[in-house]
Amino acid sequence: MPSYHEFTSARTTEPDAGSLLTLLRATDATIGVRHVGGSAVYVVKRSLDSDWTVTEIAAAQTIIDTAPARTPSLVAQEHIKAWPIEQRALVLALIDQLNAVRAALPTPLAPITPAQVLTAVVNKAKTLNS
Repeated sequence: MPSYHEFTSARTTEPDAGSLLTLLRATDATIGVRHVGGSAVYVVKRSLDSDWTVTEIAAAQTIIDTAPARTPSLVAQEHIKAWPIEQRALVLALIDQLNAVRAALPTPLAPITPAQVLTAVVNKAKTLNS
């Protein structure tokens, strides 16, 4: 049976949901978190049957209080990583065309891989503020 614990945070910024979940799951892969934006209350659930220890509560509280704030850049990165197949197909079709040009150069260049493209798009989002 899942175990729940309610946390209250005095943080003044909204945490980035993806970062918060990733950091909490680094302590326990079964963790889930529920937080209503603007609220100071976070409900953390885990699938372990045991009660939360003082150390686990302190670690989760620290993570909640210090997780990166939600920024347009982090939101964009999460959206890019969750692109539907249509958007990925569009970007990768354009790269196929670019790779055809690269291969036809007098001194051909190596093709750009799909993984390189998607990583580059995420990395570009990291550099943008809005």
